[in-house]
Amino acid sequence: MNYPSLVWHLKRTELFADLELTELERVAASTPYRSYQAGEVIYRMDDLSDALYFVRSGLVKISKLFPNGKEAILSVVGQHDTFGELLLQPEERRPTQAEALERTTLIVLPRGELQKLLNAKPDLAMKLIRLMAARLFEAQAWSAEVSAYSAPERVASLLYRLAREFGRPHPQGVELSLKLNQEDIARMVGATRETVSHSLSKLKHEGAIVRPRTPIIVRMDALKRYIESGG
Repeated sequence: MNYPSLVWHLKRTELFADLELTELERVAASTPYRSYQAGEVIYRMDDLSDALYFVRSGLVKISKLFPNGKEAILSVVGQHDTFGELLLQPEERRPTQAEALERTTLIVLPRGELQKLLNAKPDLAMKLIRLMAARLFEAQAWSAEVSAYSAPERVASLLYRLAREFGRPHPQGVELSLKLNQEDIARMVGATRETVSHSLSKLKHEGAIVRPRTPIIVRMDALKRYIESGG
């Protein structure tokens, strides 16, 4: 195990950015790497909440599955992001499922080790609470958008947020190379695949999207104008 490398990655996470290197080295001693192939499930709904995860590399899809077989994709997390933070009680069960979207390597912090850190570092506990509050706020904001926006506006808002977080500069705008198909986008915006296809065509006609297929190429200013103008 190359602990300096592991410490380097932990230092770049929002949760552990303020910890001293000696403290991070102690954390690193109890945090193994785990690797997953694209499509491999990291944990399922109702699994025990036994660890906190940090993304060293790759992408992870967080979703909720319903008894009728439908899936709602809640978020996509990438390098240096944290997930699986809802684990305050030993009997807690996972309310969501996590799945690798591509080859992904995670840093895994067992719940027991996290609790030791939180007991010893009140500032860290407050940072975790702020992280959880931010996630809740994001979920509430997106729920409001689903209620208030039309399908093309929801697709535009989603692409804008993903492009800001995961996009790469492209001569024609910003390239979003996430391996998300139209069905995945539909599960993220609460629409059908056919509606998403129509929305992507509309956004392309409006000049907000250059390429509607993966890798999607968007024009950020045009997307923002479309969202702010109400379509």
